[in-house]
Amino acid sequence: MPGGQRPIRIVRHHSDSHSWESVFWAPEARLQDAIIGAYQGWTEQSTMAVRRREIPRIMVPVILNLGAAFGVDSSGSGVGAHMQRYGSFAAGLHDRYAVVESSGRSYCIQLNLTPLSARRILGCTMADLANQVVDLGDILGPEFDSLLAQLDEAGDWSIRFSRLDSFLASRLANAPDSRPEVTWAMRQLRRSGGTASIGDLAAEIGCSRKRLIALFRDQVGQTPKTVARILRFNRVVKLLGADNAMGWAELAYDGGYYDQAHFNRDFRDFAGCTPSEYLGRQLPQGGGTRDV
Repeated sequence: MPGGQRPIRIVRHHSDSHSWESVFWAPEARLQDAIIGAYQGWTEQSTMAVRRREIPRIMVPVILNLGAAFGVDSSGSGVGAHMQRYGSFAAGLHDRYAVVESSGRSYCIQLNLTPLSARRILGCTMADLANQVVDLGDILGPEFDSLLAQLDEAGDWSIRFSRLDSFLASRLANAPDSRPEVTWAMRQLRRSGGTASIGDLAAEIGCSRKRLIALFRDQVGQTPKTVARILRFNRVVKLLGADNAMGWAELAYDGGYYDQAHFNRDFRDFAGCTPSEYLGRQLPQGGGTRDV
């Protein structure tokens, strides 16, 4: 579908102290295997700073910032003691949660890249980004500065998203392909919800577990075992937000955990809190999770 005909979806929230608007637009067809979900334009106004707890996911979030800088603490400490300020940035795969802080006046675009497409678009190994947040200008240079200026001067969201389409498609067209064995193994892990045997995957590819781990660190940023753990955790988080009537033990089992204790350990490792505490931090649809 031509760029101008792709529908824009808008979600808004307003209260006396906190308002935001999310604008969603699907990337063009040739980018849909590289980007998870839609582009999201984001504006926010709050009477105070806003902190959100971001849990690990199998994606590389990219923030193209047109407003005030964000603070990011990816140490997993939960208190913001290691907060660093960023304009536009990308976050590699993390095996712990991060806290993102806005001044209360945000204006940006977010897109979520698959780890394999992030390696091609950003031009660096994912091992270099593992548990790291990096300034986009530092890794993309003048080409990114030019893109950000074009986005800033654009008259509306559809023009911004179309320009982003062109930039990303050009980067992919000039990048080497991902390793096919890692592409295949990632697909199997996603399809199984993180329950596929790592040994079986390595055997199917025809390599050792050690070799598969090395390939994953380079192309994805975490080991296949960590990727599998995060996928199982993400499935449970999705079930938590589905308004279902399952108890904790049933949720754990449905998410691929062998018992509730295993489920609770992963939840604390990845979210830094209990499932009940996590649910209590949920903001209205589209607003994320507040860190309190």
